[in-house]
Amino acid sequence: MTTVFITGGTGSLGRALINHIKQMGWRIIVYSRDEGKQALYFGNDPEITRIIGDIRDIEKLKTSMLLHKPDYVIHTAALKRVDDMEFHPDECVKTNIKGSENVAIAALCSNVKKCILISTDKACQPVNVYGSSKFIAERIFTNFDYNSDSTIFASVRYGNVIASRGSFIPAWKGLIESQEPIKVTSMECSRFLFTLKDAVYTVLGALSSAQGGEVFIPKINAYSMNTVIAAMKLVCGVDHVDHELIGMRPGEKIHEDMLAQTELPFTYEVNNALLVVKPQYTKKAHTYDVKYHGDHFNSSLHLEEDAGKLSQLIIVGLNQ
Repeated sequence: MTTVFITGGTGSLGRALINHIKQMGWRIIVYSRDEGKQALYFGNDPEITRIIGDIRDIEKLKTSMLLHKPDYVIHTAALKRVDDMEFHPDECVKTNIKGSENVAIAALCSNVKKCILISTDKACQPVNVYGSSKFIAERIFTNFDYNSDSTIFASVRYGNVIASRGSFIPAWKGLIESQEPIKVTSMECSRFLFTLKDAVYTVLGALSSAQGGEVFIPKINAYSMNTVIAAMKLVCGVDHVDHELIGMRPGEKIHEDMLAQTELPFTYEVNNALLVVKPQYTKKAHTYDVKYHGDHFNSSLHLEEDAGKLSQLIIVGLNQ
C-alpha cells in the first residue's frame, strides 16, 4: 500500500489533502505539533496514523519516517503569518528554513521516493521574512535533489487559498453579515486566489509529475480589491459594503509574484493548469518539452475582473 507522510497535516491544506488522499486508498501519516487539532480532526479516524512532533526535531523526523517507511512526503508545515514573521525572523528561520532542511534530510535517510515542499507566491522575488524563508527552502529542496540519486525533491508555489485559515475572505463575510465595515489594506492591492480543491490538485499534480528539483506553479487568476468587494456583495446579497483602509502591514506587497521574469527561460508547460520551472543546475534528464511563452506571473498582469465568476469561486471555497 502506498504511504504518504504529511507534515503540518492539521492545517487547511493538510486536511484537504488528507480528505482527497483517503479516497485514493493510501495510508496516511500525519506529523504535527498541534495535538489538540490532531485529536479533533483525526482522533476517531482509524485510517490515519498520528505523530505529535515538530519539524525542528530532526531525530523525531528521522525516527518517524524510518518507522513508517513512507513512499511520499508532502511538507506543508510552516510559520506563515507575514506580519508576525517580520518581528520574529529567528523563529521563521528555525521552522521554515531549518525545519524544511530537516524534512529533506529525514526523507533522504528514509529513501522516500518523492518529497514535495509547499511554498508560496511570496517566495517569488521576496520582500518579507516569510517569503525569503520559503525562497531559501525551495533552494534547499533543489539542492537536495541535485545531490540525491534516489529521492526526488520538488516544490509547489501557489497563492491565497479562499477560506483557508487566516484568509481574509471569511473575515470579510462575517463583517459584511454583521453590517460592519471590512478592513482593507489598500485598494491598489491584487492577489492570486483559488480554492482548496484546486490547491489539492496542484500539489498532487506536482507529486505525480516531479522529476527532480523543480518548482511547480498553477496558472491561476488574480483579482483586484474592487473585484473582490464586488464579488462579496454578490455572495452576501447586499448592495453596499463599507470599507476601512488600514494601510499595508509590515512585509506586504501591493502586487504578488508567482513566476519571475528571470525564471521564464526555464519555464515549461506541464498541462493546461500547471507550469514548471526547471532547476538551473541538475543531474536529472527532465522530459518537459513544451516551452512556456507567456508573461511572468505578477498579479497585476493576470487580473480577472469578472465579479460574478469570483463570487462563484468564493462560494465553492467557503463550502469546502
